[in-house]
Amino acid sequence: GTPHFSNGITKLKQVGGRVQRDVQQYIIIVIASAADPDVIIAIHTLMEFQYLSQATTINSMMCNKIRASLQEFHDHKDAIIKSSLRCGEKMKHVLKHWHIPKLKLMQSVAPSVEWVGSILQWSVDMMEHVHIEVIKDPASSTN
Repeated sequence: GTPHFSNGITKLKQVGGRVQRDVQQYIIIVIASAADPDVIIAIHTLMEFQYLSQATTINSMMCNKIRASLQEFHDHKDAIIKSSLRCGEKMKHVLKHWHIPKLKLMQSVAPSVEWVGSILQWSVDMMEHVHIEVIKDPASSTN
């Protein structure tokens, strides 16, 4: 069925797995008619970056696509601030900066792949699966 976010997606914290995929699947469709075209491009390129960086194999062509999607985000990200969509959690005022640690980390994805070869160890889904197999399943069978 269709996911329902009763409190909206802005209240979600540390989202991973199924909820993250649900948000990714619907966010562009939901904002398409309501947001500025540059905002849509910025959000779309972030989603594209995430899909590309989660590929099972990443070659030099994919690294170039990852870089290009991140660059396109940077080219359009100011539209998010102009539309007052980047707000601080505590003060509820529009933030005029992009000092976000995860955004800084995203800059290192393509260079890391070229240097190390793979970023599978960064995948939340893989870690969730290992956690279930190694910790949850054995624990539930002993209780």
